[in-house]
Amino acid sequence: MAAGRPKKKPEGGLNITSMMDMFTIVLVFLLKNFEAEGNLLTQADNLKLPNSVSKKTVKEISLTVVVDNEQILVDSKPVLTTADVLASETVLINPIKDEFDKLRETELKAALLAGKDTDEDEGGKVIIQIDKNIPYDVMYKVMATAGASGYSNISFAVIQKLSE
Repeated sequence: MAAGRPKKKPEGGLNITSMMDMFTIVLVFLLKNFEAEGNLLTQADNLKLPNSVSKKTVKEISLTVVVDNEQILVDSKPVLTTADVLASETVLINPIKDEFDKLRETELKAALLAGKDTDEDEGGKVIIQIDKNIPYDVMYKVMATAGASGYSNISFAVIQKLSE
């Protein structure tokens, strides 16, 4: 080894620490400011949803009700056949009301445990997926039953049609 000659240092590579910091900050900023619109709702296979030009979207869904030609499902659980609801003389359908009452009670208990204000005036949120060929009587009875159980904030799942 020569004493007078300094050892040659290898040339420095690309220092990407600063660039990684910058991209991390940009990523965090974008994730914080990104707001997904609405909730994902899967359409039941056997339904033909009505069309609508409404731009309003649902922000939060507590309960999903599906009404097709054969049966009524509350939170994916079959409760009653559509023919039985149509044949019923009363507006309130007891098997559906019992299911709604159980779910509403659970919802209120969960809100109480979470420390939220459980104001009884604020109705539960329900979204109804109903086939566009279902008679009005069935829809009316399901809505009336939901309202009687505390689900007064009712929305319908529709296919968004572009306005002309």
